Amino acid sequence: MLKKLVLPGAHWCMLALTGVLFALVATLVDLKPVVDENFFFSTTDPGVRQSKKIEQHFPSQPEIILAVSSRNISSARYLGQIQKLTQQLQNVDAVSAVKSLTAGPKSFEDALKSPFWSRLLIARDRKSSNVIVFVEGKETEKLIKRIEGIMHELDKRDFRIHIAGPPYVVEMIRRSLAHDFRYFSLAAFVLFGLTMAALFRSVRVFLGMLATCSAAVLLTLLFQSLFGQKIGILTVNLGTIVFIIALSHLVYMTFNWQTLAGRMGKESPDLASAAVRMTFPASFWSLVCASLGFASLLIVQAKPLRELGFGGTLGTLVAFLCAYVMYPPFLGWAVPHKTKLIEKEPPHAFWSRRFVLPSLATILLGVVLGFGLTRINTDPSLLDYFKPRQELRDGLEYVDNHGGANPLTLVVSAANGTRLDTDEAYQKMWTLQGALENYKDVGTVISLPTLLAEGDRVPFSFLLSYKKMLEIMEQPKYARVAKSFVNEDRTQAVFLLRMVEARRDKYRLDVVNDLRSIARKHGFKTVLVGSIYYLQGRLAQLVASSLVTGLFWLNLFFIGIAWIVARSVRGALAMIASLTLVPLCMLGGIGWLHVPMDVISAPATNVCIGIAIDSMIHLVFGVRRAQSAGKKGWSAWVAGREEQWRGIVYSDVIFAAGFAIFALSDFPPTQRFGLVVLGGLIIDILANLFVLPLLAGAQWKKK
Repeated sequence: MLKKLVLPGAHWCMLALTGVLFALVATLVDLKPVVDENFFFSTTDPGVRQSKKIEQHFPSQPEIILAVSSRNISSARYLGQIQKLTQQLQNVDAVSAVKSLTAGPKSFEDALKSPFWSRLLIARDRKSSNVIVFVEGKETEKLIKRIEGIMHELDKRDFRIHIAGPPYVVEMIRRSLAHDFRYFSLAAFVLFGLTMAALFRSVRVFLGMLATCSAAVLLTLLFQSLFGQKIGILTVNLGTIVFIIALSHLVYMTFNWQTLAGRMGKESPDLASAAVRMTFPASFWSLVCASLGFASLLIVQAKPLRELGFGGTLGTLVAFLCAYVMYPPFLGWAVPHKTKLIEKEPPHAFWSRRFVLPSLATILLGVVLGFGLTRINTDPSLLDYFKPRQELRDGLEYVDNHGGANPLTLVVSAANGTRLDTDEAYQKMWTLQGALENYKDVGTVISLPTLLAEGDRVPFSFLLSYKKMLEIMEQPKYARVAKSFVNEDRTQAVFLLRMVEARRDKYRLDVVNDLRSIARKHGFKTVLVGSIYYLQGRLAQLVASSLVTGLFWLNLFFIGIAWIVARSVRGALAMIASLTLVPLCMLGGIGWLHVPMDVISAPATNVCIGIAIDSMIHLVFGVRRAQSAGKKGWSAWVAGREEQWRGIVYSDVIFAAGFAIFALSDFPPTQRFGLVVLGGLIIDILANLFVLPLLAGAQWKKK
């Protein structure tokens, strides 16, 4: 079968196949990243179910907040501009309602006196007021563009408009991902290609690598589309990951091809098939490890991580098949020759050294950095998703500092189950309102007591009970506003909080637990918790647990594979210890440097561990070939390292060149993804070429 794959002319069929796949993906696959407010989890997740339950019992619409700052927000000129802004926003499609100083309260003075409007519309320092835009529908792309157009038209030196709100943040993340997917993924492919061309100096090898890796990416995208999977917040970088998985197989196969050319002769018709046979066993076990690593993500609840698990497992299988079906014909077409880089390779004596000091330094570095694991921040601020000193980040920071930018919904009931439309319940809810407002991470709080307090300002309201007042507020004349704050039997009430991200020093779920305790302390039980703040907290928890459980299961699987590959206790233990250095250094370094570990940059660890395992297995198989040739002990490791070092070093150089481009992104999570991979690649080379041979093969003199 292998000889048939290297028949003359087969490479042209593979190039044609790549072109066909490109056409199919361009016409059949939606390459637009899909990001919405519920992209964190599937609909079966308990957190999402709580949020959906809140929406069903207390109907409300997503909000976009425009904080408009000025020297004097009570001036006639400012209020005139607010009215103009309000009117233009009301005319935008998908906008259901707008509330502002000119659309809600009777006047500016009335808003100041109102417990409800003052909290909703006016900042505490009275340097800005809010325009609240209620939107309907999930399609926000056109809506946000229209609102941005209005903002740029009306934004002046003394009428600065700052924007925030879940629909806006989600759209900005989607734009950043779409931009990076189009430009940086393409640029990474170009850099991969240029580095391959520089290393191998063969047009035929370059075409083969580019066609094979591109076909693997295109097939993965095509299969994902057939399975109903769309490009999400994590799978947006899946193309790059699949590209390097395929490329790894090709780099080792190519260097083995060049090595065999020195033994069999450059003109041998069986050269390409021999290179395939030599590389296949190590590639197969690398496939098993990579597949298990991605498959471990399929059991977590976080939707983005499960999507990455499915796409990564699929892409790993596709990359393996493409590497061994498409690439051999190109090796049969090309002629191996030594490049200037290879001619300058280290002499045999270099690889005979044990490199004790570099190895011990790497181990010590791993131990020291490992203490940083406890410092990893898997729940970064919403602001960490955007670059400082940019319009978007500045707007979010302004809104965040003037009332909070991240929504959280608490549904509470009386601890004894009594109704909440009584005078006694009203007073207790006001006490809870004040306690929540005094919590440092809470900005603005809008709730049932603030709504009832607004009702108390109506003339002759003292003649109405709170029960009757709520009945009136449920009428269409008042936009059924009461339905958003209290249920039908008056036993549950809603507190709408805008959380401040800038001063948070706890995990979000810990903050939510603090708020639950405050409610208990004041005689209330928290029935439901929802909104983006809570879901982000749950996602952070799952990212942290997936790092632990994913690495645990991967190491557990790797113990068995290491035993099969190394065929000795010492070799297996050395492989496990060397592999452990990679996540220790990467994750520990992230902790010490206070790099936010968001859900987008978290998969960088999986990528580097996969590369490290791949290099390790190829090196060990090189050692086994040396042992089969009669070498024993340290001499076998010297021969194996001398045979496989090119694949280990040059593959990491190619990967580093491609991932370096991500550091130029304007989207911090993408930057972090690229930089973390770069750091991991350095540890990979040190662990595999220095630490592993020392631990597994070095002979120590007995005193």
